[in-house]
Amino acid sequence: MSKSILFVDDEINILKALNRAFLDEDYELFFAQNAEEALKIMEENYINLIVADMRMPSVSGFELLKIVKQRYPGTIRIILSGYADENLVFRALQTNIAKLYILKPWDNERLKQIIKNIFELEDLMKAKKCLEIVNNIDYIPTLKNLYLKITKTIEEELGIDNIISAIEEDPAISSKILQVANSAFYNLKTASVKQAVVCLGLVNVRNIILNTTIFECLQDGSTKSLLWQHANIANNVFYYLYDNIMKKRVHDSYASAGLLHGIGQLILLKTYPKKYIEYLSVIKEEKGPIDHQKFELELFGISHPELGAVLLNWWDIPYPVVEAALFHHQPYDERIIHKELVCAVNIACYCAWDILGIHSLQEYPLYSIKYLNLDEYICEEIKAWFLNNHYKKE
Repeated sequence: MSKSILFVDDEINILKALNRAFLDEDYELFFAQNAEEALKIMEENYINLIVADMRMPSVSGFELLKIVKQRYPGTIRIILSGYADENLVFRALQTNIAKLYILKPWDNERLKQIIKNIFELEDLMKAKKCLEIVNNIDYIPTLKNLYLKITKTIEEELGIDNIISAIEEDPAISSKILQVANSAFYNLKTASVKQAVVCLGLVNVRNIILNTTIFECLQDGSTKSLLWQHANIANNVFYYLYDNIMKKRVHDSYASAGLLHGIGQLILLKTYPKKYIEYLSVIKEEKGPIDHQKFELELFGISHPELGAVLLNWWDIPYPVVEAALFHHQPYDERIIHKELVCAVNIACYCAWDILGIHSLQEYPLYSIKYLNLDEYICEEIKAWFLNNHYKKE
C-alpha cells in the first residue's frame, strides 16, 4: 500500500503548491486548513505522516502535533513553517512532538527526498528482529519517571526544582550527573546536584539519565566499563569537534548524539552477555578494522546501529540522534538527512576507540573528514588535545 501524507496549513495557496509538488509521487494525499479538519481526517483515515504549519488560527501546529502524538503515536510528525520561534521549535524537537522542522520557503525536491528518506528509515527500523528484541524481552528498561518528568518540563516550560529534588533522591543518577559535570570537559568541581544540573542543562541531564538507566540493567564488568568510557569520551570529542574545530554550536536537538550513538551495544551486551563479551574480546585483538556489523549480523541477527536506532526511536529521542545511531558507521549512506551530524559522530566514535587503544572497531573516518572539509590528520589532533587536557580512562 502507498503511504499517506496529511498536509495542514491555513493558507490555501500553500496547500495547492504542495499538492502540485507531490502530485506525481506514489502517496495518498490529504489536505486540511486547520487542526479541526486535520483531526477529522485522521479519525477517518490512517495517516503515515503529517506535515503541519506552526502558526495557525485557533489551534497552533505545535498543539495539533501534540494531540497527534498522543492519539496517533505511529504517525510521523513534521513541521513545515516560516514561523521561526526557536524556543517553540526546540520544545517540539526535544520532546519529539516533531521529528523535523523545515523552514518555508521549501525546495520541492529536497522536501520530497526528506519524506522518502524518513519513510525508508521507519520501515528499516520495523525489521522483524529489531522489534523482537525491543518488544518481546522483559529486561529492556522502561524509562524512569524522572526521565519522563524532565521531558514534560521541557515541553511545558515548567520549573526544575522538583526535578533536582528527585535527582538528589536517586544515588546512581546523582553520582553519574556529578561525574559528568566534574569531568575535565566541564571541569565544574562541584558536589552540588543543583549546580551540576544548571551547568549541564536539562537536555544533557535527561540524556545522562537515559544512559544511566541502560547501564543499571547491566552487571558490572570490564565490558560495561569499556562501553561507558567510549560513550563518555565520544561525547566529549563530539562537542570539541563542533565547538573548537567546526566553530559551530551543537544544536539542542543533537545534544545527545555523541553520548547515545552506540547504545545498541549495551542492549546486545544485555541480550547476549557471554556471546557479546567473547565477540568483543576476539575483535579487539585484530590489528586493523574489520566489518564488525557483518559479524554482528551473523552472530546476533542484528547489528548494534540498527538496534540502537530502534530503541532511541521507541523512546522518542529526537530524530537526528536516531539517525546518528543508525548510520554512525555508514556516513556515506544516501538516506541520511543530517549528514553533518552523522559525520561528526562518525569521527567522534573513531577517536574515542583510538584513545582507548582499540583500532579494530572502526576504519579511519576519511569520508567524514572530507565531507566536513577538515584536515586529514584531524583525529591525531583531537587525540593530542584529549590527552593533553589530562583526560583519564575512567
